[in-house]
Amino acid sequence: MDSQLIKIAIVEDSPEDLSNCVALLEKYSSEKGLNFDIETFNSGDSFSMHYKSQYDFIILDINLSLSNGIDIARDIRLKDEEVIIMFATNLAKYATHGYEVDAIDFALKPLSYASFYLKLEKVMKRLSSRDNSFIMVVCKDGMYKLDISSILYIEVISHDIIFHLTNGTEMVTSGTLKKYEEELKSHWFLRCNSCYLVNARKIRRVDKLDIELVNGKMISISHPKRKAFVEAFKNYVMKGGK
Repeated sequence: MDSQLIKIAIVEDSPEDLSNCVALLEKYSSEKGLNFDIETFNSGDSFSMHYKSQYDFIILDINLSLSNGIDIARDIRLKDEEVIIMFATNLAKYATHGYEVDAIDFALKPLSYASFYLKLEKVMKRLSSRDNSFIMVVCKDGMYKLDISSILYIEVISHDIIFHLTNGTEMVTSGTLKKYEEELKSHWFLRCNSCYLVNARKIRRVDKLDIELVNGKMISISHPKRKAFVEAFKNYVMKGGK
């Protein structure tokens, strides 16, 4: 990771806390020989408008004067399931809200280097271990970085490609199912009929011409696709998804 540029955003409306956070990050990067690209924002609105899934790590103040850090994090998660979020707060009671948006940790302000160092170690470990398996999806309201593991299945309706996600939401883009079949082949996305591309890792059960996904959704296998699908799924099971 030493030569990798790590893009970090700090969203903090207190000039003193912002300056302290930047100084601690610079001290850590210097000690570890890391290359940090740090951008700062003094309001949640300016950050949300600027956000295009371009960061590896976000430090987000919960108690922003004009907006709520939790709400901003929820909005981020709709666009980007992979980015690492750490909350900064001067009230420990808010820390439990971090679980709602899969925050890696929370840091109590004013930040001290000893405790912040340990939290940054956790962040760097997460960055080192993730497999960066994501795709960029262009929708009407912008471009999103989508974690491949969050996709249950992909459906085509007319000229729309619909990504059905594990959190119950949908993302709509344009294109062809064949394009995504090729792009996601190495991630065990299997074609079961002319309309669906299924994430094999999200299959609970296959029974004749029916697929049950982990969320209970049933998808049919067409007769023309059945042989190829069954062979591909057997291959997935034998290889353990590798």
